[in-house]
Amino acid sequence: MIYIYRTIFVLTFIFISFFAFTPSNSDGSILYLDKFLHFSAFLFLTFLLDASLREPISSQKYSIFFLIAYAGSIEFIQYFLPYRSAESLDFLSDLLGILVYLYFAPKIYVKTSK
Repeated sequence: MIYIYRTIFVLTFIFISFFAFTPSNSDGSILYLDKFLHFSAFLFLTFLLDASLREPISSQKYSIFFLIAYAGSIEFIQYFLPYRSAESLDFLSDLLGILVYLYFAPKIYVKTSK
């Protein structure tokens, strides 16, 4: 089962990267939808990475650093793309998605394992 999660993680990573580096066709009509999508994407990505590891992600500091570095790299690269813009709030939304998962996952696992 762990290999299925790894496959889905890699596909999701590619999917997020593709949409992060291609021109956006969003018209911004829904306020903060972009921030919610960033939050949701990294919440889900953190879940997939956690499910892909043999140990809990909370004990895998390098995995957490990888996700944070990936979020920062997206914004750094977008700064140099003429059709995208780097936003610190996007990075903060990414971080919030990671942190929310890291905070709630141990609490959910404890309750479901009893």
